[in-house]
Amino acid sequence: MMKNLVKCALVVGMMCGITSCVNVAPGAGEEAVLIHQPYLFGHGGVDDEPVETGRQYEWFSTKYVIVSMLPQKFDEKLDDAASNDNTLLDFSTQIQLQVKDNKSPVLIKNYGPNWYVNVIQEVYRNTVRNYISKFGPFDLMSNREVLDSINYAVKNDMEDYIAELSVKGGELPVTVVNVVVGRAIPNEKQKAEMDNTAAATQAKRTEESRLEMLKAKEAAERQRAIADKAYQKELGLSTDQFIQLKAWEIIEKKDGANIDVLVGNTGTSNMWNVRR
Repeated sequence: MMKNLVKCALVVGMMCGITSCVNVAPGAGEEAVLIHQPYLFGHGGVDDEPVETGRQYEWFSTKYVIVSMLPQKFDEKLDDAASNDNTLLDFSTQIQLQVKDNKSPVLIKNYGPNWYVNVIQEVYRNTVRNYISKFGPFDLMSNREVLDSINYAVKNDMEDYIAELSVKGGELPVTVVNVVVGRAIPNEKQKAEMDNTAAATQAKRTEESRLEMLKAKEAAERQRAIADKAYQKELGLSTDQFIQLKAWEIIEKKDGANIDVLVGNTGTSNMWNVRR
């Protein structure tokens, strides 16, 4: 009887042990950080050894956090970032960070599962805004060299910040892989202002072009008048006679024009009939 009771107790114990375990199975490129929370005995807290790719069973009270060990991309959209002349522009930016191998327990212990939001996000956003404010809107919208210089400067500043924080607040085992700040995009208000400016500039150019044409026409008319005056003088004609001559020349050029010249006691007169 006693033996049967012992056997039953062993079976029950084994079943309880199996059902009281948690399966920890990080995938490829991941580490699992164990957080022990014993009910009765043992020490709690973050386990210093990460669980790498594979499968491991832990007590049911043990929690765990999966940490990606691959480069992680964090996208940040900056609205109304001010350029050096206070033009408000929108930017799409991205910082790529990678947790150092076997350092995931240190990361979780020092800064928690939401480490990016806790200690990186706002510093990164403010750093990007700071460098944007050093350049003009047109460079930020079209000058690739300016944007590359911002990427380089922000990456260096974030590396310095992480190193400084690691000394003051505990190791932050994260590497800055890359920083990408995209071209500036004018917001809706700025687009409207730019459209108005472009329209005003085009209207000004059109008016300047029209004035140049009028000046050219005026110069041509003045030159023609000088030439006519010289021609009149060369022919020895009076003003009335020269006007009469120019009229004949104009009518003569019309298709189907007849010019009849009548000679009378009072001088020469003409008549014409324009036929199409």
